[in-house]
Amino acid sequence: MDNWYTSKKERTFYGLYFMGQNVVYTFTYMFLATYLLLCGLDAVATAGVLLLVKVWDAVNDCLFGGLIDRFHFKNGRFIPWLKISLPLILLTTALLFRIPQSLGINQKLVFFAVAYVLWDTAYTICDVPIFGLVTTMTDIQDERTALMTTGRIYANFGTLLALAAGYVLPSEAVGMSFSNVAVIICVVSFVTMFWLCFRTKEHVQPEEREDEYTMRSMFTYLFHNRYLFIYYGGLLLFTGLNTATTVLQFACFYLFKNSLISTVLAALSFVPAVIVALFMPRILKKWDKFRVFYLSAAVYAGLSVVVWIVGPVLIPQLVLMTLRGIVFGAITVLEFMFTPDCAEYGQYTTGIEAKGITFAIQTFTMKLVSALSSVIAIAVLGLFGWNSVAAESFAELAALNVPQSEMALNALWAVFALIPALGAVLAVLIWHKYDLRTGDVEQMAKFNNGEIDRDTCEANLSHPYTVVTKE
Repeated sequence: MDNWYTSKKERTFYGLYFMGQNVVYTFTYMFLATYLLLCGLDAVATAGVLLLVKVWDAVNDCLFGGLIDRFHFKNGRFIPWLKISLPLILLTTALLFRIPQSLGINQKLVFFAVAYVLWDTAYTICDVPIFGLVTTMTDIQDERTALMTTGRIYANFGTLLALAAGYVLPSEAVGMSFSNVAVIICVVSFVTMFWLCFRTKEHVQPEEREDEYTMRSMFTYLFHNRYLFIYYGGLLLFTGLNTATTVLQFACFYLFKNSLISTVLAALSFVPAVIVALFMPRILKKWDKFRVFYLSAAVYAGLSVVVWIVGPVLIPQLVLMTLRGIVFGAITVLEFMFTPDCAEYGQYTTGIEAKGITFAIQTFTMKLVSALSSVIAIAVLGLFGWNSVAAESFAELAALNVPQSEMALNALWAVFALIPALGAVLAVLIWHKYDLRTGDVEQMAKFNNGEIDRDTCEANLSHPYTVVTKE
């Protein structure tokens, strides 16, 4: 650590930012669909709006990733973007969860669509830079791993905080509206995200390569970055089909007879993640991080199949959620550690430095999967006869006593268990093709930074990688 660029405070601020960002992201990802279903909106129409917004998202993320690669501020490459995004992400989050109940159904859908586009854009402005920041805070691989591990540990605390607020405060026991919970979420996020924006430095500035970066070079870089597509293709299935998170509260309310049980199930899934994260640095000293990730995902997939087979029986599900939560902890800690590796691989094989567009792919994928899981969940419920409800909390829903048909309840269990199990199994099959190893990435980073020549680098790699010949 003596030769590390970052101070202990900077690493703490880095972690705190992820905590605040994850509070916003988790609350939106986990509870937006629930909030929309409680607004009395038609399930199928709502799913359609969510899907249409992703058209803008695809353009938005790629444009912003390219903008980061081409436009550099004088006082830093990533931190100035984080300063710009801080007020935007908080304001748009509060707006997204405050659809006026006085509006008609169609007007509510329009309000939601506009608010979601604004939120989506604001989130891109904060998400691409924060993940790219690790490449300019340091070029030391151990330090990068330490920073990313710290970020995931704090992010898991943010997840737990968002889950506690989202599950408990609107429940039958408390009855707070989702709109007011969103305000609390925004306050917490501001307090934790502020410090990185104004108390952290970018210590490593990569060599400028403006003459290389064109639209053609960008597509060359992406087309030949096979590991980027393998990894995020698997993640798209693993997380995008994880529809259980979207309907957890409704599953507990209708199948387990109390929405507060969702707090227990969520805790059993996410508390182990925090514990596993604390031991992850030691684990990674002995094993390659992708091998740990892949094994955890394979065990998770097997347990997910068992969850579906057992059915909605509470006690066995509590045991299964605990076991699955342990390996899920490893997955959540490691899932964002592979984008920097893909960025180094892409630069090594093409000679094009395009970290902005690489992290934009990450941001787009994660926002896509959150929308995809919501779209699938809401659409399936709507197609199988889900009764629309209009309530600000589950306490109000319990008072209204809105019933659901047997067909709708069967669809609810399929959304909760069958679809996520399928996604996990398919993801594991795709990730089997990922053979980019940590040791190889370290050598590629040294070559990219001019520390070694290509012959030396290739001699130290575990296996050959195809290099694109530049014209």
